[in-house]
Amino acid sequence: MQRKSAASALAVGASSLGLIMGMAPDAGAVATTSHSKPYSATVAMWSKPLKRCVYVKLTGRIEFKHYYWQMKGAKDHAYTGVKLKDPSMTATTYTSCSGGKRAKLTKLELTQRWYESTKCKMNAKVAVGVWSVSVTPTVECGKRKAATRATTYNDTLWKYAQSNSGRPASFDGTVRVSLKSEKLCLSARPEVTAYVKGKSDSWNKTVKVCVKR
Repeated sequence: MQRKSAASALAVGASSLGLIMGMAPDAGAVATTSHSKPYSATVAMWSKPLKRCVYVKLTGRIEFKHYYWQMKGAKDHAYTGVKLKDPSMTATTYTSCSGGKRAKLTKLELTQRWYESTKCKMNAKVAVGVWSVSVTPTVECGKRKAATRATTYNDTLWKYAQSNSGRPASFDGTVRVSLKSEKLCLSARPEVTAYVKGKSDSWNKTVKVCVKR
């Protein structure tokens, strides 16, 4: 059985650089900067048949370039050069989602999928390796290509970690935003299939991670 819900997380942090498709800095550009901001989001997934609560935590950084310019008195913002850095995913298991004791699983399948959800325009790309691009049904964008990493653990544990170093996923293109919103948002779709001996249960949720310059 699968259940869908949404959670949100706002990232924090900063740094500097940038340039956008065809927009020259002398065309009224005010500032071009690059940033690296950390994100952290946790969702809980309860399984009645397994009598387990699986907490999934996503951590890492979002790197991006922000371009802010002014033309004929109008101000505009845009984001480009978006990358995921060190996007890790951990799962911990308890007997309850409100406290409870540590509880083991006999097997776990962990998947994280990422796509841009501000305007649903950027295209996901991955480096050669364990990440892939797959078409994913999404809450905000319909079917989108998402940067995907899936891992299967055949160990009896209460805690599992999917570690990813470097910049395995990026998003091509440019997203222009208004002065009011000014946010760049990516969405993560963590998916879990948990096993306790002969029983199994599956979930997926949507986590929106938004950053600002």
